[in-house]
Amino acid sequence: MRDIYLGDSYDIVKRFWANLLNPISPLYSHTRFVPKTIWEIYEKMTGIPVTESPPSESFGLLLDPDTGIPLPESRGENATAKHAPLQYIVHLMRDWQPRYMVIFDQSYHRKHRLIREEQRAAKMQFLAVEEIQSFYYVSHAPFLICSNVEGILSQIRDALVAAGLPESRLEKGD
Repeated sequence: MRDIYLGDSYDIVKRFWANLLNPISPLYSHTRFVPKTIWEIYEKMTGIPVTESPPSESFGLLLDPDTGIPLPESRGENATAKHAPLQYIVHLMRDWQPRYMVIFDQSYHRKHRLIREEQRAAKMQFLAVEEIQSFYYVSHAPFLICSNVEGILSQIRDALVAAGLPESRLEKGD
């Protein structure tokens, strides 16, 4: 999340996530991807508090990198402002223990042998091997939603569909 993009349509989608998912578990944003200088306005715009450590109560976690999630073959473990690598996501899921995670992911290789859908599937498959289930909300602002808590993804999918989101926008890996 860069300050020059604050207030764009993607932030409206993040507010939607907060409103929809808070009844399941309140959504927090990880500090790694939100510069401290914009925390206050980011929280006001998105409705998502920024946290430096896991909250004491049940929670969901938003990762808001500028670009998204690199393919599994990148094998990087360190998050940057632009990217949240899959291994980083796995470590956060285990260390912080959120009930679910929502990760902005507009990252794809244009000249890769895999098309966009196959690249998303490869990311979900990587997480499945790590016992983290996931699905994508596919749009101009795509997000990966994942959890290792039994039944949470079903609750989230049901909430999305009940809110009127077409099921065709929800892409599950095989």
